[in-house]
Amino acid sequence: MPESKQPPMESAMTTVSGVQFTPFDPSASDVRLQDIAHGLANLCRASGQARFFYSVGLHSIYVSQDLASRGESRRRQLIGLLHDTQEAYISDLISPVKIHLEEYQDLESCVEDVVWEAFSLKPTAADFAVVKESDRRLCRHELGVVLPDAPEGQPNTDVAYDLWAGQHRDVAQWFRNRTKQLVAATDATLPQ
Repeated sequence: MPESKQPPMESAMTTVSGVQFTPFDPSASDVRLQDIAHGLANLCRASGQARFFYSVGLHSIYVSQDLASRGESRRRQLIGLLHDTQEAYISDLISPVKIHLEEYQDLESCVEDVVWEAFSLKPTAADFAVVKESDRRLCRHELGVVLPDAPEGQPNTDVAYDLWAGQHRDVAQWFRNRTKQLVAATDATLPQ
């Protein structure tokens, strides 16, 4: 964040692991897989305007699995799994709002950079493009299922995920397990 716009340093949040995470001055040493998995599993997509609870964590798992089904590397699968991790720390805003809030986008980028650092990942523009393609495919499908009246939603039979059934799993544990599995198969590191 620009120095002139920095809030007071006491602007920290306490995570489920007990870390004092400061969104406006984040540190990679404060990133915890437990906090990311817990936060994303409890954060609802579509600003909560879904017919049933559908978490950001489950969406992230499905993006990662979609990348696997398309033959992408384990590294890209991990990037796909972690593509929304900043939301565990600063929540999310719906796209029609976010595009008008440059300061929020800067904050989101700053937290995202710290997460990549914590995992020793440096995604390239090509990585982001491939992940974004899977993300958009799944977003259209998800909206068609969780918000059937959404004009941008298009249920897609090529996407083989039962969004409702996934909710009956321990999403936080599933997210942690998948992260550990993918980190072990790449040159990434696992934060504390």
